[in-house]
Amino acid sequence: MGGAPKLKQTYVEGREDQFREMMQELANLEGKYKGVRGELLAKVRAELAKLKPTENRLSVVASPPPVSESPMSYPSCRVCGRDMKTNPTDGRVVCQNGHSR
Repeated sequence: MGGAPKLKQTYVEGREDQFREMMQELANLEGKYKGVRGELLAKVRAELAKLKPTENRLSVVASPPPVSESPMSYPSCRVCGRDMKTNPTDGRVVCQNGHSR
């Protein structure tokens, strides 16, 4: 009962493994493409290398803004970007241009 390797990783080690795999894939793609695409991939890889996760900084993704608790707030219209409101006659959510969700 003994020679099994320990498989449990910490969160930081897992993130570092993912980062190394991603950087390796970028290097492979960079070698596959020549010219402008290859140069662009090299720049992307260089920028991502600056963002290597550490224990102090695990993620570069900002947390999402808090969701409003107001029941009357709706997302913007997907077509024109205006505010959505409830139509008092039929209860549908519409913008001032008449687009509905």
